[in-house]
Amino acid sequence: MTSIKPWKTLKSKLVFDNKWCRVRQDEVELPNGEIVDDYFINVRPDIVLILAITCDRKVVFVRQYRHGVGKILLELPGGGFNSTEEDR
Repeated sequence: MTSIKPWKTLKSKLVFDNKWCRVRQDEVELPNGEIVDDYFINVRPDIVLILAITCDRKVVFVRQYRHGVGKILLELPGGGFNSTEEDR
């Protein structure tokens, strides 16, 4: 079996940044030596998800409206957190 090898980041720059979205453009070298100069990444804040299981073995979901798809979706409960905060 072939082992998976990481990509090497050659350059990186933030190309868009506002309170809703951050986008970074990387130039990377693939394991086969190919250079990709326009690999875009949606930079996301740290998040946490909770897998809550009730006593009768049911999984808890929340209903959330997601504007990107224009629908109400079922999701695991969770949210963002500041990685500099102490564990509680």
